[in-house]
Amino acid sequence: MRTSFLFLFFLGKSILGFAQEPTQMHFYKIQDQSFEAVKAIAQKENKMIFMDVYTVWCGPCKLMDKNTFSDPKVAEKFNAEFVSYKVNAEDLAGRALAQEYKVYAYPTYLFFSPEGALINRLEGVFPPKNLMEEADYTKGLLAKSK
Repeated sequence: MRTSFLFLFFLGKSILGFAQEPTQMHFYKIQDQSFEAVKAIAQKENKMIFMDVYTVWCGPCKLMDKNTFSDPKVAEKFNAEFVSYKVNAEDLAGRALAQEYKVYAYPTYLFFSPEGALINRLEGVFPPKNLMEEADYTKGLLAKSK
């Protein structure tokens, strides 16, 4: 009896797991898209750009990937409202962007208008709720600047 119950429990859990695909935050990556291409996408979709500047050795960057960017509410919000771009600051193109925008700490987050004007920058680790609040604040800054 106990074996049958465990079998049914895990079978149900696996079926539900396949049926409920978790929402993932979609990032364009610098290895696949240039910043110019990301700006063109943002203009076409009329969305702001969210840039995550990271390094592969950065512990706080990995925390953000694991705890914040994987949060379904963050993914839903950012996928709907931003074109998100992941930039490895140690790649050749990434180093150029990090230098251009004076990124010296990791992780750094840059928010741009759809046209590519820098609106806001953040550094450090943010829990999901705080990152979403900062995103709303930044959208307000853009609205005020128009």
